[in-house]
Amino acid sequence: MTDVSPPPKIAPEPPPQNGEHRHHHHGTSRAMRIRRVPMRNGWYWLIEGFALWLRNPAFLSFITFGSALALFAASLVPFVGEPLCMMLYPSLTLGIYNGCRAIDRKRRLSPEILLSGFRRRAFELLLVGFCNFLIVKAVMLASTLVDDGAWWRLLEYGEIPDAMTIVSPRFLYAVLMTIALLTPWSIAYLFVPQIIGWWRQPVPKALSSSLTGCLRNGLPLFVYLLCYAFFVCMLSALVINFFNLVKEGLGTLACTVFILLMFPILLGSFYVAARDIFGLPRRRRHRHRAHSSRETSSSTQESQETAQGPETTPEPDAQSVTASNPRRRVH
Repeated sequence: MTDVSPPPKIAPEPPPQNGEHRHHHHGTSRAMRIRRVPMRNGWYWLIEGFALWLRNPAFLSFITFGSALALFAASLVPFVGEPLCMMLYPSLTLGIYNGCRAIDRKRRLSPEILLSGFRRRAFELLLVGFCNFLIVKAVMLASTLVDDGAWWRLLEYGEIPDAMTIVSPRFLYAVLMTIALLTPWSIAYLFVPQIIGWWRQPVPKALSSSLTGCLRNGLPLFVYLLCYAFFVCMLSALVINFFNLVKEGLGTLACTVFILLMFPILLGSFYVAARDIFGLPRRRRHRHRAHSSRETSSSTQESQETAQGPETTPEPDAQSVTASNPRRRVH
């Protein structure tokens, strides 16, 4: 009799710990985990972003300013410049984060990585950019009902209102209403390009994951923004004073260059924050490699057989037949 034993039980996945949320999706070897990190990590994000920039400052600065130049060119398109710019923003920033990921993993770097955000999930990234445009415009139009459009004209056309309008309560209410309505959306929008591009989540789920990650890590994000603002302000003042001592008026130019150089560091630190909170996906490649190796070995064997030709059995001659079987006569 054959002993039929039951199949072994697969141990279930351990439950999330420390308030982690897991989101499964196809194409990666593990689920996305929304971690709760310590408050001191906000300071580490800034340091590691600066260290990431130091590993390849030319490439990270190139893709950052290349993305900014592309957005500026898109904004110059008549009639559709502003929505086009906001629609392209998630895909271009995802290309910058992919460049940071390549530097972090010591992979091959190429300028085409800036366009990597348009290869996968391009529709979702364009869609969330268009949603961002609609929500911002809706909030700004709602503010015109409070102050007759003074705040709107200041942001949209650069028209500075008079002193009486600025100190009026209605103008202050419009500003506070805009901040109160756009802050939740900005928090939910913060890590959406990375979540859509890396974890392949749909737009509603990516917004929910980004909002959950920001709310769970509010203290580290606050420390990060506070440290970044403090260092930018402090170092800007030092740069202005130092270069003004060298030559009058040179400090403003040097400060502008310094602030521009801080943008790649800012995006690098945002990559580190997303890696720390949401992690990085790992692709399932072992099955594909095994399948491709089997195909390669089979094709190699077939090519060898084709090169050798069909196997033929030689006919025995008369002497060999007689030697092997003396009783048989060959006529």
